[in-house]
Amino acid sequence: MVKKIFINIILLTMLVAILSGCGGAEQTTDKKPEIPKTNQNDIELSIPPVLQNSEGEVLEGDEEALKALKKFINETDTTEQGEVGLSVVDFIEIAGGSPTKYAFMAALVNRSDQEGSDIEMKFTITNKATNVKIYDGDKITLSEEQFGFLKPNHAIPFKITIPDTENITPEMTVQDYDFEWEITNSKMKE
Repeated sequence: MVKKIFINIILLTMLVAILSGCGGAEQTTDKKPEIPKTNQNDIELSIPPVLQNSEGEVLEGDEEALKALKKFINETDTTEQGEVGLSVVDFIEIAGGSPTKYAFMAALVNRSDQEGSDIEMKFTITNKATNVKIYDGDKITLSEEQFGFLKPNHAIPFKITIPDTENITPEMTVQDYDFEWEITNSKMKE
């Protein structure tokens, strides 16, 4: 009888050890690890010198567009962790209106662990309604002198001018355009 109770206690102890995970097989999955929202929302805008006045303040008229850009990046942007992506949020009116009146307010979003400068990109931007390419493989360079470094978990805002032939109206949005782009050259480092 005592022997039977002793065996039951040993079996119960072994069962508890197995159920608590001691010596259990490790489970693996092919799923991509889920990135917590808090990590994705830590993007800061690095306002480049080209968007500042001589006192280091944001250029007049750009404040609202930059606020909207930061909100878009932190709430809607689809750039995945480990990548560099592009966000285009709004049209802005260019002070003085010369040579064009409007520009796209965009940002290069860095969710990678690298930083870089002198980033050259190739753009093709097409008006969806007219199927006219307003940029067709054109290059834009975010030079270190004008835009600084693209740091991890930061975004560098910049403007892409819109030709006057586009006749921007209040009803139009950036969703009326297709954006194709790629980084063709940069000084990226870890």
